[in-house]
Amino acid sequence: MPKKKWVSDAVTSILARTRSYFEAEFGIAVSEVGEHEGKVETLTIHGLTAIIGLGGPVSLLVAFSFAPGLVDALYERMAAEVDVPPGEEAVYRGYLAADIVNIIVGNCTADFQQRDYPISLTPPMIVECAKNIHRMKNAMFISRSLQTKFGFIDVNLLGPSELFDKDLNYLE
Repeated sequence: MPKKKWVSDAVTSILARTRSYFEAEFGIAVSEVGEHEGKVETLTIHGLTAIIGLGGPVSLLVAFSFAPGLVDALYERMAAEVDVPPGEEAVYRGYLAADIVNIIVGNCTADFQQRDYPISLTPPMIVECAKNIHRMKNAMFISRSLQTKFGFIDVNLLGPSELFDKDLNYLE
């Protein structure tokens, strides 16, 4: 399967699985409001961002950036079921984002995994900062913005994953 087809299938699967997961698990409707791909020169990562790497023929990093209002709504639902120790709220917000991304992307692997091409996943990583990532010659960026009534989720795919470290900085 050509690399472009793998990436296209990954984007389609991640967006579909994100919508279905948020609706099924949280009762939150998600709609796609924006897309940028191909000649995107700069990606903006902001807020609470959970990053997971896809290995194998896909070779992408997937970064979900969550709007603060959406994180608040998700956290309230999670905190209702879990005793969060005082002062640990930020840690649990990170766990929540990591868990959501891990479930969504993990479920996606079934959509595009082929018997001869195993797909691996890295553990989710959390970045809480704002940064701009400028596209270098060999990098590919795909960005989709999804909207909920509580705020947005930006889904960014960066590849190939070998170009970046865990904080989305280029490796030398």
